[in-house]
Amino acid sequence: MEPILMARVAVMLLGCLAAAYTDARTGLIYDKITYPMIAIAVLLNIFEQNWVFLAAGMLVFGIGYAIYYAGKIGGGDVKLFSAIAMLLPIYSGELFLLNAMFASALLAVTFYAVYFLLKYWKQGIQFQENRGSMKKAALFGVFVAAYFGALVQLEMVSVASATLLAAPLLLAVLFMAFEHGIRKNFFLKQVKLKELEEDEVIAVDFLEERVKKGLKLGFKGVFGGREISELEKMGVKDVPVYRGMPPFAPFILLGCIAALVQPNLISILIL
Repeated sequence: MEPILMARVAVMLLGCLAAAYTDARTGLIYDKITYPMIAIAVLLNIFEQNWVFLAAGMLVFGIGYAIYYAGKIGGGDVKLFSAIAMLLPIYSGELFLLNAMFASALLAVTFYAVYFLLKYWKQGIQFQENRGSMKKAALFGVFVAAYFGALVQLEMVSVASATLLAAPLLLAVLFMAFEHGIRKNFFLKQVKLKELEEDEVIAVDFLEERVKKGLKLGFKGVFGGREISELEKMGVKDVPVYRGMPPFAPFILLGCIAALVQPNLISILIL
């Protein structure tokens, strides 16, 4: 392995390790972790005149920001993914970040689905409150089954690979089916407006209808200065938000390690 490539891998792994630790401990990925990673990546890419790697990081940041704007991922996760994309977008001829994210998602879905489904089951599943999410999960399950069934029939994916992917996908469908209840019971918090922080994830499903209309959120899923100001004008005292969301950085670290060990992970499992 070339010295600069070794440096890129080392910085990425150390940064991901630090991010995994702080995310698991505090639920946050600090800028003091991601900014140095990005700065080192920029310097290395300028030194090597590798403008494609810089562009890859900016592209990932743009896509990640859109997902963050919708309230589906944390800002720290976006910066971490951007840093990884600039440090190591290609590894052994494969799209490193894509393989790392694929592995991260499989591991996270499997772990959290089992954990929260068991936790919800012990508390007592309320099927009535999950009717909407159960319908969506059923449609998703039919689509996934049909998609992989077609791939197997066309011999585009092996039966072994389809079977291996079946477990996390089944768990994902079950999690989706009870997602509403899981969010309500384990993450939903009513927060005083004066205690509301910017970038809080909005619990849109639990907002009053008049507040939804007044905020005109569209696809936005996080509170910013404008939303807080509008809430004050409407006289809103308490706001439903999601807090204590499970950390994802530990799985990003594991996904990166998996992609280093097996760079063509997606090709092996799907293609």
